[in-house]
Amino acid sequence: MNWSEMKSGWKELKVVAQSQWPRLTDVVLRDVNGDRAKLASALRRHYGFSAADAEIAICEFEKDVRRPGAAK
Repeated sequence: MNWSEMKSGWKELKVVAQSQWPRLTDVVLRDVNGDRAKLASALRRHYGFSAADAEIAICEFEKDVRRPGAAK
């Protein structure tokens, strides 16, 4: 699943994102609306991630969504 597919399915994926990052409220995730840059910004703001760490976290999230339950 590429990011454009994730963006189009964000309504369902935001539940998965919230389980991954519980500090991101429903309102924050609604505002992210599948925008990768906005998600990275929210991770930096709510978790104190650096830009690089936010990108790593998003890449891991993408892998988890592609292969649910796969070993990391």
